[in-house]
Amino acid sequence: MGQTVYVDLLFLINFSMDFLCFFLCAKLLGRKLSLGRALLASALGGIYANAALFMSLGRILSLLIDIIFCAVMCAVAFYKRGKARSLPLYILVYFAISMALGGFMTAIFNLLNRADLPLEQGSSDGISVWMFALLAALSALITLFGGRFFRKKAGQKNAEIEISYRGKSVRLRGMSDSGNLLREPISGKPCIIADIGALEPIIPRKITIAARKKNVSALGDMMREDAKNIRIVPIKTAGGEGALLAVRADKITLDCGKGAEQVDALVVLSDIAESADGNEALIPSELLI
Repeated sequence: MGQTVYVDLLFLINFSMDFLCFFLCAKLLGRKLSLGRALLASALGGIYANAALFMSLGRILSLLIDIIFCAVMCAVAFYKRGKARSLPLYILVYFAISMALGGFMTAIFNLLNRADLPLEQGSSDGISVWMFALLAALSALITLFGGRFFRKKAGQKNAEIEISYRGKSVRLRGMSDSGNLLREPISGKPCIIADIGALEPIIPRKITIAARKKNVSALGDMMREDAKNIRIVPIKTAGGEGALLAVRADKITLDCGKGAEQVDALVVLSDIAESADGNEALIPSELLI
């Protein structure tokens, strides 16, 4: 007697689990997830799960195709032009999250099953939809908090930053900050948060004063060369919404000990000297991969 498979339900389960994996992957790596691309990649995963039912291949070849297709899904969800070297990390984290979710769901299911809870539908041999959703939610929470714990234990990555502005340069001590998700709203560029005092040797005084006051009107009249490099970056905090001043530097290089590399980012001016563990800049994690 053959086994009945509902392709719509199989698609929904795989779509949901793939999207959950992409969401957790972005959270653990401190990246911004594109909803449209994540939905597309998850849909591809659901379609592939159904198509795999009709494939009669050997175990090794089937496993190889599964791995390749998962890598393609990660590329659809996360790939960015000029950031190809980050893709292997996304793929590895995606696989780790997938295995963790599967393992946690199996373990929780077995524990609840021993408690004689109604895990299965009365008319079928499969797990009920509500229980599947519960297991997925619990497993996602365990994976997310567990991943954050081990990420913190792994330590913070430090780098030396050189910022050049109108013929002057300054070198700062920086540290990675997965919580720094600031982006300039128009260009979408990531922002390095740098201490105002450390930037005073290269940034005009009018700009540093306005940044400390968090008052754009304090800029007053300034040279055209400076005015075209000023950006406003909106922020949201527990105290409400606001904005920070940022400048477009002529050149920014990061050196993590493997050689200096130029990055495309903006420099946000803020007073962080007392809250950055002795560092003068907070660097988005994506720039240090």
